[in-house]
Amino acid sequence: MTAYDNNIQATEMTPIPEFFDIYYGTTHERYTSYSEDTDFGFYTWTAAPIKRTSFNRDNDFTTLQTTISTYPSPLLRLYVAAQPVEPVYITIYRALTADLTSYATIFSGVVKSVQFAEGQVSALCVASAQYLKKKIPPYLYQAFCNHTLYDTGCGLDKAAWKITGILTVVSGTSLAATIWTTKPDGWFNGGYVEIGGDKRLIIKHIGANLTIHAPFDNRATPGASADAYPGCDKNPATCKAKFSNFDAHFLGMPYIPTRNPVIQGFK
Repeated sequence: MTAYDNNIQATEMTPIPEFFDIYYGTTHERYTSYSEDTDFGFYTWTAAPIKRTSFNRDNDFTTLQTTISTYPSPLLRLYVAAQPVEPVYITIYRALTADLTSYATIFSGVVKSVQFAEGQVSALCVASAQYLKKKIPPYLYQAFCNHTLYDTGCGLDKAAWKITGILTVVSGTSLAATIWTTKPDGWFNGGYVEIGGDKRLIIKHIGANLTIHAPFDNRATPGASADAYPGCDKNPATCKAKFSNFDAHFLGMPYIPTRNPVIQGFK
């Protein structure tokens, strides 16, 4: 048995702080429930007023979940405006203060929703095992592409499609940069714009202007740099004309008959 296991079974246990790794892409926030900053693994974990509920199942007794309570950290503040474009993940460890090399990973999952009240954040987190509930095979018999733009199946390098502009106008859900006029209207529809690691979905593109689904925080100001990525409606015509990616990576069935002979008969 490890020192951690022995301590759990002991009559008098040494303190067992928990370590919360919250991450979004390559950005990590590392906090500990211990009373002081602690070196654990290869990182220093910041002491913070952070705690969790006991682990429990959802109403269907299928998905393990817990709720994290803490102050509104930068990553959790991504949920103030809306759901982030990409998920925020969390891993929780428990270790012994007497021997931090002896630890256990007690939870690994994704932030599902966040509530803000009186300067505190409550983040509902669900375990990664929920992904086992996905249907297999995941592809649908449909005319539109089954891939997600820029994923491994699509094969496009998003860096090659990025257009970086210097913001000239920032007003709520509207952004403008002169360089975006180099693309036809609608080019960025369904894509996203990124500023300082934060992302927003693009609803409409006309000329130099982008309309996004929710405002940015104070990182979006005139003069700031913004990366815009075009979107895809998964239509075979778009894959051919816009991305020249149809022959290599399109995963749809564009020649499915529009009439069902079983229902409508032959004519």
